[in-house]
Amino acid sequence: MKIGRVGLVSCPLGVIYKSKSTNSRVYAKVKADTPLAVTNEEDPNWLGVYMVNGATGWIARSSVRLIEYDLVAKKSDVDRATAMSRSATGSRELPESAIIRTAMKYAGVPYVYGGTSPVSGMDCSAFVQAVFREYGVKLPRTARQQAQVGASVPYDQLQPGDRLYFACKNPYPDHCGIYAGNGYFIHCAASRRGIAIDSLASDFYARTLVAVRRS
Repeated sequence: MKIGRVGLVSCPLGVIYKSKSTNSRVYAKVKADTPLAVTNEEDPNWLGVYMVNGATGWIARSSVRLIEYDLVAKKSDVDRATAMSRSATGSRELPESAIIRTAMKYAGVPYVYGGTSPVSGMDCSAFVQAVFREYGVKLPRTARQQAQVGASVPYDQLQPGDRLYFACKNPYPDHCGIYAGNGYFIHCAASRRGIAIDSLASDFYARTLVAVRRS
């Protein structure tokens, strides 16, 4: 089943409202190129987007550029988002598509080095930690520590929901994100000043990717 589409804010500052009115409460103000999980496209003037608190916010359609990347999930994925499947050994089957949807709802959260708050800001590892916490997976605080947790995955066997670790400025993992499928990943990046979607095919990220882990 289709959950929605990804849209990128196409104006310098997009405003997300509580309802389809500029007079309603402002949920968030998001910068250009911020990815949004668009879940409602029925109105010709407004788009419904998934918010961090699970609510639907509304942004002017003219402020968003929809891209050809769908958020999809089987019904079983959606069911498992609230009822995790655990084996007798305690291993988990994580709902991959639901993880990406959860990651997308942090759109608009600013990047703050050392930050852990979805309101005031967070860094890359706090973002990954927060997303997986919603599925009962406890990850360490830093990217370097997280890269030691979970099963190692060959680069040619990536699946949505896999955790990616990069050595951007150091010889050890110092940045991380979540693979979203189709060559894209979502992360909280200082260079993007918040949550962003980027391509693994870019020279920088292809060159600095050092570990993939599956929970």
